[in-house]
Amino acid sequence: MGPENEERDVPDWGVALQSAIDRRREGAEEDDEPQLDVVSSAGLPAGGAAQADSEELPYVVLLKAAVSMVKTGELSMDEYVEGVKKLDVIADNALKVYAIPAVKNDLPAKLTDHQNSIVDALEVEIHRMKEGLALLLDYPQTRALGDLETGMQTAVSAMNAMADIQKKADTEYARIMQQEQEDKARRAQQAAQAESESDS
Repeated sequence: MGPENEERDVPDWGVALQSAIDRRREGAEEDDEPQLDVVSSAGLPAGGAAQADSEELPYVVLLKAAVSMVKTGELSMDEYVEGVKKLDVIADNALKVYAIPAVKNDLPAKLTDHQNSIVDALEVEIHRMKEGLALLLDYPQTRALGDLETGMQTAVSAMNAMADIQKKADTEYARIMQQEQEDKARRAQQAAQAESESDS
């Protein structure tokens, strides 16, 4: 199963979280209490006080909610483990790309030092994310709340770092595309000029 399928599976985990959230709210006095929409494709807080956290990554929101609810028993251990494992599989699939010979052996020579630093930094953070997820997956056996908190913080920190690295990668990609367009325009201009000179 590829990463795309895994990403589509994650909202299924959100169904259990959303159900627990809804049960938690049944006794709420205010009808307009802000809601956490973990089932939507965005999986981000929506409206009211939750809006302040709307910039958080979908997986970060899901992971924080899962850790909070497994502590209170609102999320079963099976549901919790299933969700965390899905994130772990996504990380594994990402690391498989780095193991491809063409990527591991050939790609570095084709990239600039800056581009290689981006690729290497992303791999480091994926490994760090897996370290955090490993602690989270140990929780059902250890029931160590300290490891649960450390695991969540490590995984969340890594995911946020990966998002920042991705922004750098996007910026670099945009720069490359712009350079290619400029080079293409320059070659076209040179060709037109050469043709004009040959006709005169």
